[in-house]
Amino acid sequence: MFKSSGVSAAAFTQMAFMVDDIEPLVRELTARGVRFQEYDGPTLKTVDGVADVGYARAAWFKDSEGNLLGIGQLY
Repeated sequence: MFKSSGVSAAAFTQMAFMVDDIEPLVRELTARGVRFQEYDGPTLKTVDGVADVGYARAAWFKDSEGNLLGIGQLY
């Protein structure tokens, strides 16, 4: 890692972490103050921060620098 002078567009996932059980993790991180992105569009809809993306369940949040990070659980 290095300090960048650029600014993240946050328009796409910068990094994703695969997890074994997404829903309890989202609840735990929410309780710790993480704010998950909510989407309600024709191709992506979240319920309590978690979306079904066909091959996995996924959730996204922004870090302190505005980068969009994701967590996912494969089916």
